[in-house]
Amino acid sequence: MTLESIYYVGQTVAVLAILGSLMFVAVQIVLTRNQMKGQATIAVLDYQKALVDQLLADSVLYKIALRGNEDMKSLNHWEQHRYTLWCFSETAMWELCYHLRRQNALDEKLLEGKESYWLDLHSAPGRREWWENHKVMLDPVFCQYVSQKLNHCPVRPLRESNPTFDPTRIEENNENLNP
Repeated sequence: MTLESIYYVGQTVAVLAILGSLMFVAVQIVLTRNQMKGQATIAVLDYQKALVDQLLADSVLYKIALRGNEDMKSLNHWEQHRYTLWCFSETAMWELCYHLRRQNALDEKLLEGKESYWLDLHSAPGRREWWENHKVMLDPVFCQYVSQKLNHCPVRPLRESNPTFDPTRIEENNENLNP
């Protein structure tokens, strides 16, 4: 074997090693992205659970949220303040999901499922009023995205799409919601 043929064999081995390294890096990128999406999914579901747990633990807040979604003006000043903070908490979850999806860190189907609920929620008269008055505190790109979607959603009581959110049902069963 000549020195030249040893050189070509060495070059071939080097190219194969580089290709193998690149394939390894590509597999690692895919695995890391999948792990990132899994962590994002867990974070979103934990956020949702925390919001639900908060409502379950605070019946006054739950009633404020139901009444505020129907008509924000039906709330007194303190209730409007709590309602506003609650709306920020819920809408922040939507904003988080939106940005995670833009970074390709969240499964599209998860966002679609959550977003259908959020669109119904923000179509409620009180929530839509809240959105129009307070969206300036959120990311402008997210606000534009949501506003475009809301332009295609009629304002209607949330109880029309989901009777669970009918505040009159809560008043009838008031004894079950006392803290």
